[in-house]
Amino acid sequence: MGVTSKQPASDIVAKGSPQAVEGNGIYYIYAQEAGKGETDDIHSLAGGSPIDTFVASLNDEKVIKLASAPSALSRTVSLYSAGENTDEEPDETIHWFQQLDSEATGSVTVDNSNNIESFEFQLTEPCPLTFSSASGVLLLTFGPPLSGTNTFRIPPPGVDADGEMLTLGLDPSQPVDFESTLGELLSYAEVEDSVPSFLSSLSVTLSTPGQGDPQRNALWFVPAADRRITMRLQFQVPVLDDLGSILQSELTGFTLKSANVILYKDMVSAATESGVKPVLQGSVAFGIDCSVKGPEASDPEVSMTAGIELSESIMSLTFQFVSPDPLTGILMWLSSLIGDSSDSPASLESFVTGLLDKEENGVKLLPDFTLRRMKVNLDTTNPDQAKLSSFSFDIEVSANLGGRSNLNPTVFLMSYSWSSLMGKFGQLSGQLWYDPDSAMDEDLLPHIEKWSNLHPVTTNPASSIDLESLIPGQTVDNIPDTLPSEITAAYIALSADSFDIRCSIKADPPDANPSGPDAPWAPQPYLGEVTLEASFSWGQSSSFELDVFISAGIESSQDASEDAVLQGSLHYDSASKTWSLDASLTGLYASTLVEFFDQDSKAYVGPLISSIGIDSLDVSYKYTGKTEKQSTASEFAIKGDLLVADLSLALDFEYNKEGFTFSAKLNPQDESAKIGDILASIIGSDIELPDFVYNTELVGSDQNSDTQNLFTLDIVRMKTLAAEAGTKTDQDSFFFLAQLNVADVYIDFAQMSNTSWKIIPPCKRLIKLGIRGFGGIPLELPLIGTLTQPLDELYFLWVQDPTPQSTAPGATPGKGPGLARSDLAELNKRLGSDNQIFVNDKIKPELRTSSDLLLAAGCHFAIIIHSNTGVRSCLLDYEFLKPSATSGKMITAAAAEPQADDNSPSTQAPYKKIAGPLSISNVGLKYKDKALAVMFDATFQLGPLGFSLVGFSLGFSFTTLDQVPTIKPDIAGLAASFEQPPLSIAGVIRHGNDGVLDYYAGGLIVGWIPYQFEAAGFYGTVTPKGGSEFKSVFIFAKLNGPLVTLEFAEIDSLTGGFGYNSSVRLPTVDEVYEFPFIASTELGGTSDALQVLERLVDPGPAGWFKPLDKTYWLAVGMGVGAFQMLTIDAVVVVTFGNSVKLGIFAIATADVPTPTSSFKIAHVELGISAIADFDYGTLKINAQLSPSSYILDPNCHLTGGFGLYYWFDAPHADKSIVGQYVFTLGGYHQAFTVPTGFPNPPRLAISWNLGGGLSISGQAYFAITPKACMAGGRLHAAFSAGPLTAWFDAFADCLINYKPFYFNMQAGLAVGIKFSLDIWFIHIRISVEIGADLYLWGPPVAGRVHVDFWIAAFDINFGNDASRNEAVSLEDFYLLVLQTSSNPGLSAATSGKLIPGAEDEVEAKEELESSVITRPVNEGHNFLAQSGLLNSNDKPERQQDDAWYVRAGSFSFVVECKMPINAFTNELGGDPIITYGDVYGKPMKLKSPLDSVLTVKVVEQVKQGEPPVTDVGWQYDKYLKSLPHGLWAVYNESSDPRLRGNNISDLLNSDEGAITLMAGVLITAPKATIAPDPFPPYQVADADLQTLLSEKPFPALATADDAWAPDQPSTGDNVKEQYDAVYGAWNNASTSPGNGVQKGFVELLAKTMQWKTAGISGDAQLVPGIPYTEEEFMNSYVAAPLLTK
Repeated sequence: MGVTSKQPASDIVAKGSPQAVEGNGIYYIYAQEAGKGETDDIHSLAGGSPIDTFVASLNDEKVIKLASAPSALSRTVSLYSAGENTDEEPDETIHWFQQLDSEATGSVTVDNSNNIESFEFQLTEPCPLTFSSASGVLLLTFGPPLSGTNTFRIPPPGVDADGEMLTLGLDPSQPVDFESTLGELLSYAEVEDSVPSFLSSLSVTLSTPGQGDPQRNALWFVPAADRRITMRLQFQVPVLDDLGSILQSELTGFTLKSANVILYKDMVSAATESGVKPVLQGSVAFGIDCSVKGPEASDPEVSMTAGIELSESIMSLTFQFVSPDPLTGILMWLSSLIGDSSDSPASLESFVTGLLDKEENGVKLLPDFTLRRMKVNLDTTNPDQAKLSSFSFDIEVSANLGGRSNLNPTVFLMSYSWSSLMGKFGQLSGQLWYDPDSAMDEDLLPHIEKWSNLHPVTTNPASSIDLESLIPGQTVDNIPDTLPSEITAAYIALSADSFDIRCSIKADPPDANPSGPDAPWAPQPYLGEVTLEASFSWGQSSSFELDVFISAGIESSQDASEDAVLQGSLHYDSASKTWSLDASLTGLYASTLVEFFDQDSKAYVGPLISSIGIDSLDVSYKYTGKTEKQSTASEFAIKGDLLVADLSLALDFEYNKEGFTFSAKLNPQDESAKIGDILASIIGSDIELPDFVYNTELVGSDQNSDTQNLFTLDIVRMKTLAAEAGTKTDQDSFFFLAQLNVADVYIDFAQMSNTSWKIIPPCKRLIKLGIRGFGGIPLELPLIGTLTQPLDELYFLWVQDPTPQSTAPGATPGKGPGLARSDLAELNKRLGSDNQIFVNDKIKPELRTSSDLLLAAGCHFAIIIHSNTGVRSCLLDYEFLKPSATSGKMITAAAAEPQADDNSPSTQAPYKKIAGPLSISNVGLKYKDKALAVMFDATFQLGPLGFSLVGFSLGFSFTTLDQVPTIKPDIAGLAASFEQPPLSIAGVIRHGNDGVLDYYAGGLIVGWIPYQFEAAGFYGTVTPKGGSEFKSVFIFAKLNGPLVTLEFAEIDSLTGGFGYNSSVRLPTVDEVYEFPFIASTELGGTSDALQVLERLVDPGPAGWFKPLDKTYWLAVGMGVGAFQMLTIDAVVVVTFGNSVKLGIFAIATADVPTPTSSFKIAHVELGISAIADFDYGTLKINAQLSPSSYILDPNCHLTGGFGLYYWFDAPHADKSIVGQYVFTLGGYHQAFTVPTGFPNPPRLAISWNLGGGLSISGQAYFAITPKACMAGGRLHAAFSAGPLTAWFDAFADCLINYKPFYFNMQAGLAVGIKFSLDIWFIHIRISVEIGADLYLWGPPVAGRVHVDFWIAAFDINFGNDASRNEAVSLEDFYLLVLQTSSNPGLSAATSGKLIPGAEDEVEAKEELESSVITRPVNEGHNFLAQSGLLNSNDKPERQQDDAWYVRAGSFSFVVECKMPINAFTNELGGDPIITYGDVYGKPMKLKSPLDSVLTVKVVEQVKQGEPPVTDVGWQYDKYLKSLPHGLWAVYNESSDPRLRGNNISDLLNSDEGAITLMAGVLITAPKATIAPDPFPPYQVADADLQTLLSEKPFPALATADDAWAPDQPSTGDNVKEQYDAVYGAWNNASTSPGNGVQKGFVELLAKTMQWKTAGISGDAQLVPGIPYTEEEFMNSYVAAPLLTK
């Protein structure tokens, strides 16, 4: 058999080909599913019919295409193929057949209703063949039904009932007379090597079959099975001598009567490396009729039919029998082949018949038997002498076992095998045989032959046997209820000594909810697939052995890499009729034990033990009677060792009718483990513990009798408190408890589940670590002295609740999951009074419920205090290291190691206590840097000075829990204050170190009315991760008070500062009022002063100053008051180093008439911010009124601001926005989308509540963007007096487009009055409003007035609304570009002469034309030297048009074009050297690009009369620039507001403010070369050369004789001739016959080359490696040597 991938002449038409185009002469037959209706060229098949299903599977279009429509004269139409109509793809079916045979054709025959009657295909290989699905052809091909009726075996049109397969037979009306050889058939099937070569010349013929001689020459097509096509042809072998001689040479008594050769050719569609391709597969087999007969005359002759499968060295024959009762004859014949004597008791015949006639308890075991099949293998390695290699035969037997009735006998197919290597096998073996498909017409399927088709001949054989009667004559009692009574897969083996049976059984799952008196007491695991083995010796069946071998996978926890395996056996004692199970569990997690809990407990116990490992477990079950024939598990015991970290715990797990006990205690052992590893082994990876908890070791000892008390585990099921209280609820709680004791530390671990929870299996977990010996530790504090540790008790808690927050029993809005009040009560009940968990319950007693969340998931430190009576209570609960909000799980301890602080806020609680000289008012907790910090608010007083401890805390560093923690007091700084008017002093100094920044900072404020001096300083060392250490310093100072008085002004403050390796945060306009250099500090007390100083020296993100390497700043400012009404505080800040920024910040305040006046008509505060960033190319100027500004009246508030931004070129500037600008006063049009980075000041607004029910408000704005100009305003006035309300509204908004000029304006006015009166049941509502809106646009100027009365509304249109094509001409556009380029900030709309429609349009046009003629040269270009430009010594001041003096080696310059270009060339009319983008002109309304080409010709000055030298080595590159989108973007009518009515979206669109185009070319001078040297280099070595004359002349070279030249070698198919010629020349030397010449030549060659030769004895021996004999010669050369001419 062979497989090939055939490359078709054209690509395969894949499913989903282009849609068929009806109406082109082609006729289409569609499946109903295609949804096509009947037309002249379409026929739709009846839905649900087999042919409809078949057509639907042909292709995605579900269609058959015919070359033309059927006619009355011709109902047979060809399938449409390629080339007949170029507009239509060929029919996919015929195209697919052409991959099998490129010349294949096909047709369809239809009835008068155009329904398909049959298919027909014509093939040309291996000979012209016609296959048809007509009913008559199929009848001749496969024969009539076995029932003899007239029904069709394959209904028309040859499609099976399922609509999957089309069957076609070889049409006998098309005569076939084909002769060939077996070798040619093998070549066609592409399996040349599958048959011994000596059979290749065997003659074969194919002819038209006759009536009543079905030969199954057919073609099968299954589209749904990878479009499989199978062709079967049966050839006759006219001459049997060659094949018969081979078979008869070894098979004595064999007679060959007839032979056929069966050819198969399959083709399927398959995915290959080169895509979907047809894959071909062929095979060849022999079908023969024969007979065999033993050597004795009395031996019966047996007739058979057989199939022969051939390979290069093996011939396999499969026989089925024609003769009745063939067993005796076959056994005699086989005995003769292997040399057995039929009279011997050990003969094959005696052995087989003896086993078939075995009896047990007087009953014949196999009452009926029939020989069904035989296989014989011949070794044909030597074709002249084939040898018997092996044989086997199959016997169908009925067996007296399994309890089946005579109507359904138990049938086995028994086999016996013999091989020449192994000899006889001493048993008959076979399997239960039941074939439900035996009624199928399998001869209608391909690849099914009569010798390979085997079905039981016994009527209605049993499909199963009973376990109860599995042993002949015996009964199996008390079968466990999980073992099924029916067995469907059984294997028996019969030997001379014993009977063995082996069965495969799938155990029944245990009852999920057992109930009733017969329910098992102990849960049973699911045994899965089991193997049952039983055996007995002949005559001793009452003492049979029966075992059920178990190897069942038991699902483990999700942490296990694979499921656990329960291995063991279920043994049946035939004497006592009892069952027992003994098994072991290995390589598993404790979660596997869930299978051994009752159904009610499984879901809750599983999560409790999911992560505990198990070393090994032994399981023992006992079964007791359930019914008369069944038994059930009554109790079990599991013993073994649990593995927790490196510790081993002895497990005792028992289950009986009283319930379960699960307990484990630490085994005596010389091992130790960390508490963190122990808990991780129990809980899994979802845990995070501090290091001091994780690393504490639990030490076991094999010498300590109390080891078991160090570590215990228990699983407990108990009633909840609600159930015990007598409520109707029946709830249970499940607890997994572990207790560890280490020195003065007690550890409780608990996992809990509750049957009332809706979500299972998640369980809640808690770890509690209490620390004894905590209080009473003395501490030494600097400046203060000895202080006793003021806390009583401390413990650590870890809580985990994986239940989703929305369904957690204790969840409350705004809080995560954790332990609810009811959970905590259950835990405390189980933990006992000594180990109670105390929480800081902040819920009022009257509001408390059982679902209150008391302990949130995460880590907790709790401070426990003792009252005077010894009652313990929780003072403070500090929560940290919270679980992720998304997963609800903790990360592992190892993963949390780098994160010493999870940024959890510190927790504080009031705590009044006097500790020595300190007065403590508050206490707090913070876990940071892997240590617990207990923070205190503490003060002390020394005379008039008050001191506060800054950052006073006690740091508890825990190494491990079995050691007393190290307590380290820490004071970050000291603050002092003094307050005695007029003098006030406040100062602070602090030190900080976070591992990266180690700093000292301090501040001082001294006040002496009216002066106040502020100063602050900072010095620190920064050691960044992965960077170099650097020092950082800053100084800040400010002096307030009257300093210098001028004629009209007074300087009342000075400020300044400097920073080294420090940065200052520049404020936004909103933050100017808080900027330290400007903000005025009005101290209202000592605490205010300390807060100000803390903010100044804070190096964190909220501070104004922070360390930054290689960055420096300088600030200088002052405050000035003028005219007794104006004050200005301004500062200039410069930052430099890595980048340069300049900032000017100010606050201007104006009070009219004076700041001290009791009545003011105006108060205005204006914050100003101007920042220039020379690194990123931005200039940002902002100003904004403060909310406290007003005019005329304090109720008349003023707001608003302005912004001016400009983006220029800089090293890190965004090139896409360079050149953009924006100016806004009060914001933008309300529909404008403000881009990121644009200023967005508040509206210029006034809001005035005049009192008496009258209020006025107004807004205004103005803005200029690169696209448009916009302005507008609002005014609103309202009056309210009781039931009367009146209002007035006015607004205006205007948008202006630059080029082409266009404006759009809206304005409106509305006046209204409303009256409301409510008297008892009388309600009066009157509302009247009159308004008008004006919409104006142009040019040409047009508009609409909308008038709205309260009862009617109407519009008035005016002006010319017809659109005109007012595109700017090229000349106008050119001048516009020149104007814009000379002054980018100038509005294009200001050039009146460029606006079409101006009054002097004609005049302007004439002026334009004249100006174009007289335009100056190069006005559209700029020449910019980039490098290499030098100043002339004679004229240092260079004029614009002066010649350049340059350094040739480094000179480069830019030719910049004010009109962008899309191409550059260095010759007029030459090919472009550089191209980039397309250039449009939006004001010109261009939709196609302009041709804008820059030509620069570089000419070298030469001597007069010589031709100029141009462009030698000059280099060119594009020069890009960001240009306004409004000038250079492509014109789009859809965004033009003049053509789209009032569509102003494009003007309001802030995107694409600039576009990058090529604005010139960068030209670089040729690279410098070395000047030519007129003097050649002096060669020192050549100068020392001398001529030496020889005494004798050199000999002349001899010319070789052509006779020694090699002749042309033989090539191609004549290579062997070259070998023969060389060997002939060597062997037949012309000088003398024999071997003398060759031998002498070899000896001479060896002597000359000094090769070692073998010892000589007699004739001279040749040198090893030199071929001598013909065999040596032929095997020594890869390529033949050459001969001379």
